[in-house]
Amino acid sequence: MSRNVFLAAALVLAPMAVSAQALAPETAARPAARSAAQAAPGPVAPAPVAAAPVAAVPGQPLTVSRPRARLASTVAPSTVAPAAPAPVAAPVQSASAEAPATAARPEERPAQRAAIAPALASARTVSAPAASKAPNAAVPGALCGVPGLEGARIAPVNGAGACGIPEPVKLTAVHGVRISPAATVDCDTARALAAWVGQAAKPALSATGGGLAVLRTAGSYVCRPRNNERGEQLSEHSFGRAIDISAFGLRDGRELSLSSGWNSQGAGAALRNLHKAACGPFGTVLGPDANAAHRDHFHFDTASGRSPYCR
Repeated sequence: MSRNVFLAAALVLAPMAVSAQALAPETAARPAARSAAQAAPGPVAPAPVAAAPVAAVPGQPLTVSRPRARLASTVAPSTVAPAAPAPVAAPVQSASAEAPATAARPEERPAQRAAIAPALASARTVSAPAASKAPNAAVPGALCGVPGLEGARIAPVNGAGACGIPEPVKLTAVHGVRISPAATVDCDTARALAAWVGQAAKPALSATGGGLAVLRTAGSYVCRPRNNERGEQLSEHSFGRAIDISAFGLRDGRELSLSSGWNSQGAGAALRNLHKAACGPFGTVLGPDANAAHRDHFHFDTASGRSPYCR
């Protein structure tokens, strides 16, 4: 290439080089080397980083799933004061010792309890609890070994023929319920009566007329045949193993009589529940539906060697 041609090409390309330099970025992809003054080591004071409050955006979470990268100027973890522990919620106290701490249904207010109390009381009257068998554990010093039995041991009863009671007691009260007239029976019958009165009769009538006060007896020990019919076997009354009850006296002076209340709407259901509850403590339970001889009283006995018979 001749010198003239080279000079001509240089003149043509010079304006293009100036334009390219004007369009080039001020910083290059490769950083420029630092000067000696900038490279000198020295302590660098950490610059505090002010975090701008994050504005809540409807429908968007305040935090993102990917954490931000920590800045080099962030204070070391050892110098950060520990956050105060979150307060621990106090355990929920149950409103009742028997109620769970939380329940699906809130507890009734005191005014509501007072309003439904009569209804609950009448419900207990209709549904007498079933009595269990007489307690087996004897308590020393108690009559027949059962607390709640009141009366006294009496001399053996020697009746005609096979009649009689080797170790009789005369009962005057059971769990605070007076027995009128007093009943002469053996201890097995006394214990069965205590179980029935304590577990069935008193709870069933607790909300009626102030509660049960008196058991009206129609018979206890007597030497006679069954149903007072000649030629029949001796009744369990002849051995002190039976007691007849004709009415239940209440504390307000009223009485629930078997003769007038058995088929009544008011007392009939309660009397039938008391009859049913006696099946268990006693081996034989007869009532007004059994036969004409028992139309006006309950017959309870503790005859041994026989399956329970309740009618």
